[in-house]
Amino acid sequence: MKPLSKLFLLICCSVPLYSYGQNTDKDQQTVINTGNKTCGSGCCCGMETQTPSGIMTDHIHNKGEWMATCTYMDTRMKGNHIGATPANDNMVYRENYMMAPETMNMQMHMAMLMYGLTNKLTLMGMAGFTSDNMMMNMATNMPGMNMTPGNTTMQSLSSGFTDTKIYGLYNLSGKESQRIIASMGASIPTGTFKATGVTMLGENQRLPYDMQPGTGSFSIIPGITYVHQYNRYSLGVDAGADIKLSGNTLGYKQGNVYQASAWASRRLLPFVSGSIRAEEIVSDKITGSDPAIAIPVYETNDPTANTANYGGKMVNIYAGPNFHFDQPVLKNFQLHCEYGVPVYQNLNGTQMSEHSNLVAGLMYKF
Repeated sequence: MKPLSKLFLLICCSVPLYSYGQNTDKDQQTVINTGNKTCGSGCCCGMETQTPSGIMTDHIHNKGEWMATCTYMDTRMKGNHIGATPANDNMVYRENYMMAPETMNMQMHMAMLMYGLTNKLTLMGMAGFTSDNMMMNMATNMPGMNMTPGNTTMQSLSSGFTDTKIYGLYNLSGKESQRIIASMGASIPTGTFKATGVTMLGENQRLPYDMQPGTGSFSIIPGITYVHQYNRYSLGVDAGADIKLSGNTLGYKQGNVYQASAWASRRLLPFVSGSIRAEEIVSDKITGSDPAIAIPVYETNDPTANTANYGGKMVNIYAGPNFHFDQPVLKNFQLHCEYGVPVYQNLNGTQMSEHSNLVAGLMYKF
């Protein structure tokens, strides 16, 4: 069993025991008045969630309540992996490629809107805009490239709207301090998957798969999230998948993605809490190919153009704060952020290595 799978199973088993122990502690059953109802000190109503920034399906809203969130995501990649082994440029060239990715920066701005359809069911939608910047090194000057002597670096840029996602979230728990949120989402292919730019073939060429803002495929996104929040502590687990239903019009399908997270958080000050989270992601390979990318000279010399070099397993560790204020002007706002680094990567074929992830968001309830 993988290390994170063991951690996930351990927390799944320990959270109910922890909850039972906390609920039987009568000294902690302080009663507070929220203005609309009276509940225990473990109440999860309102904005005061301690869930990490990277978990977005951890709560629902009361009937008629809205919440808007603006989220910024920054993923940085550096160097390469061949399977589970870090690889320098020369190791990539020895795999018979003439191109070796050096760095990649993926930045996304995402807008999310939630609405409480009932006290149990919340609707959620999200859309984003992404900008990608990839630098690649070349073993030799490539035919058709307009380069100055000694220049062995190529830059590729892409940007555009991502696919749009809509969800339904339903709370299966009737307890104030515990939430079991079952979610079902759908991804609508609104993002372009035909972006062009600079490649080894020249300018205005089809960019590789990892530089495309969209997938071109419909998918379903099932998930389940458990959160226990009591006084200054919070524990949670989350699991979900992004399952592609069909290929796109270019003849390929991005791989399915499966993820699981486990986290713990603690209130540090009246207005701030801190969290730590472990995440495992498993991605399938791309099936099929884009005819504009699957050109022999392109596919055999640039690892990002080869569909065999997509998918794999990764484990990340995150930490970050959540800020929530009681002042009248700020009480409906919450600021949260999370920074993560990989601790394990086992990637299919030859791929860029993930270096870091930053997630930051501002929530407003109305």
